[in-house]
Amino acid sequence: MQSSLFDLIKKDPQDNLSDEEKLKEIKREEEIQHLLNNLSSANVNTLRDKVAWILNHNPNARDSDVTLMLDFWETFESHIYNGQYIKPEDLYRLTRMTSIARERAKIQNIYKLFQASSEVRERRGTLSEEEKDKAVEDRPIGYPSMTVYMDESGKNADQLIVGSVWFLEVGKALYDIHKKITNFKKEVNFTKEFHFAKMSRDDLPIYQTMIEMFLRESPNHSFKVISIPTKGIQNKQESLRQLFYHLIVKGVENENKTGRAVLPRVLQVWKDAEEEGADRLFVAELDDRLKQASTNLFDKNLHLDFVRCADSEHNLFLQITDLFTASANRVLNESSVVKNHKTDFAEFFLNAVDIDKSFVPNEKLGDMVVHISL
Repeated sequence: MQSSLFDLIKKDPQDNLSDEEKLKEIKREEEIQHLLNNLSSANVNTLRDKVAWILNHNPNARDSDVTLMLDFWETFESHIYNGQYIKPEDLYRLTRMTSIARERAKIQNIYKLFQASSEVRERRGTLSEEEKDKAVEDRPIGYPSMTVYMDESGKNADQLIVGSVWFLEVGKALYDIHKKITNFKKEVNFTKEFHFAKMSRDDLPIYQTMIEMFLRESPNHSFKVISIPTKGIQNKQESLRQLFYHLIVKGVENENKTGRAVLPRVLQVWKDAEEEGADRLFVAELDDRLKQASTNLFDKNLHLDFVRCADSEHNLFLQITDLFTASANRVLNESSVVKNHKTDFAEFFLNAVDIDKSFVPNEKLGDMVVHISL
């Protein structure tokens, strides 16, 4: 670990930071990534994770420690506080406001995540002069969030595919479905991650039951996929980046038009991590293009929170995205594989979410003719 940290330090010799300051910044970024990974997977066990979960899903809590505390209690300590009344003796059992506020301050002031409005930051004395000048550009407080998990498949097949799972309402319901599926895994003694490539025939009923549970009990969600033939493509990586971007843009347009997720919205995007260097380029480019799309296509009503990559090993929602994307790949590129239990699962999954399995190209995007299911 030490060598990798110092390697990162050497990459930026032009700045004015000391090695100690660079190490401190690297550590801060690692802590931020770890926290966001936990949030993206609903794997929130520590006090900091739980406070960040509330700040992420309830923008009003960013401005008010009382709102934050009450939402925290109702979400994570509902066996004591049900959102109605508090008995005086229960105050000794509930997490103290000072502890919650201390974690909130670190998340907002040190990590610079889920920040309060400029007015509240100025009152708290945490708004810098530079931020005061840019206050009008603050992320809007109170807009609902939309979270998208994405994955890719088919690099060595006839079709390139990008699949995605969209959560149009997030918060306690997302935390609850994660807990239910985690409990289900314990009941059936399934200790592995859900991964299409690693699915055995014996695992098939467990995978199917998990998907049925997710579809039945998860909050408002949708599945979207885009694909393009690889024949004639010179740069598959560039084509994949185009597919990721267009799937998000078309997906946002569709959810807004149908009224399922009306703009303005705050968008968070998670992609299954692959190679660190390639992931950094992917994040930077997609982040920039989506911010341009907000201005050019959505009249600044789509507010990009972040684009991040995360390891799916401990991330249930990225695992479900892998299963969906790989299922589309299995059906679309089935001529190159032997039909078996994975084919059965793929057809089961795509039928369950009502995806057109013909994958006939149905839209032209620039010089690409693609299939999109929204």
